Amino acid sequence: MPVLLCLPCWLAVRCPAGFSRGHVPDEQAISIQMVSQEAAQQPLQVTETGQTAMPEQKIHIEQLRVGIFVRLDLKWSDHPFFFSRFKIKNEEQIQILKELGLEEITYVPAKSDCEPLPAQPGTGSPTPLLPDESAVERERLERLRKEQIELVRQQRQRIQICEKRYQETLTQVKKVMQGLSGSSKEATRDADQLIQGLVGSITTDRETILHVMNISTTDETAFYHSLNVAILSLVIAKEYGFDQDELRALGLGALFHDIGKERIPKTIVHKRGPLSPPEQQLMWLHPQYGAEMMATVADFPRAALQVIRQHHETNDGEGYPDGLSGQSISFLAKITAIANYYDNQCNRTDPKDSLTPHESLSLMYKTRRDKFDRGLLNLFISCLGVYPPGTIVQLNNGIIALVASINAGRPLQPNLLIYDPTVPKNEAIIFDLGSQSEVKIERS
Repeated sequence: MPVLLCLPCWLAVRCPAGFSRGHVPDEQAISIQMVSQEAAQQPLQVTETGQTAMPEQKIHIEQLRVGIFVRLDLKWSDHPFFFSRFKIKNEEQIQILKELGLEEITYVPAKSDCEPLPAQPGTGSPTPLLPDESAVERERLERLRKEQIELVRQQRQRIQICEKRYQETLTQVKKVMQGLSGSSKEATRDADQLIQGLVGSITTDRETILHVMNISTTDETAFYHSLNVAILSLVIAKEYGFDQDELRALGLGALFHDIGKERIPKTIVHKRGPLSPPEQQLMWLHPQYGAEMMATVADFPRAALQVIRQHHETNDGEGYPDGLSGQSISFLAKITAIANYYDNQCNRTDPKDSLTPHESLSLMYKTRRDKFDRGLLNLFISCLGVYPPGTIVQLNNGIIALVASINAGRPLQPNLLIYDPTVPKNEAIIFDLGSQSEVKIERS
């Protein structure tokens, strides 16, 4: 998936714990979450009086008061605050700002709760401050920043391991796909080992899925998509409580779900833009072709064949190739259908048309709920969060951030990786959105 900004790193995704087999999130709760995030993104165009919001302006440091929203024109290393844009919460923060030696500071009227104090005639240098509570507050902020730097360092090491594992897995996928033209037994064995490795990674190391969702490939798009769909399918299944045999069948089916496209002309498969009616009719046959191809492979599970043939069937009976509906569709195929559609939206044939993770989930929830199993779709949204890892967001303080991981039970308040061009890459800030009630996601 194309990353829209040059952000310093990608962190781990953790799906919410506590789902028992067959238990899925309440649809009303999911609906509230999706509606809430839409409301949160409505831009504020004018003030309550209908007038255009006042522009930012410089004020003297002595005009600061609690409730004023300020922007610091300083490098991240030159101040102890989490953000360079924030609303002043207490007198201690004002004192810290004065200790920075600033005479003027940028005031943002549109985001402030009050106006600055009146300017005093002949105001010169800031009032000298004696050591007091501000020293304690400054020490606390510095300690928090050091903790964040260490956390990022540890996460970066984990990401390096994840990147290596991903490349190795992608190589395995390519080997397995190419092996189908040779020894089918060997290909099945290699695929089994690959699926076992993925299940293990998903169980112990969720950053694999985040890494997959955020890497854009060009030369080996088909292998990348197959790996994406397999991992996303297994994530849903693990949360649902599948046993090892079910995970194996689902993983194999998801991995080979598009193998039938090998029988479709490449000019059609990779065509950018709408397919002609004859081309579309041919493309609709790829699930059938895939099931026929894999049926000749020794020891390939029947349940996996159903996944391959039925991953484009829909609950309302308008899918293909057989027009199945409801309970007629394999439960495993319903899982792969969700994973496949999501990844296809995030990685469209023409990259410029690709949706963000958040946009993809929103599209699925708003317009495709009748196409998918609703319980599984709700579970998928709960796993990825209303703002899935990899989503670029803008906060109400103007800060740009990357969703790093979700917070179980708080889907509208994920952990964020803050983008700041003045911050060294190895010191990027990780911020729990739930830790400050006044900071919210404004748009994605």
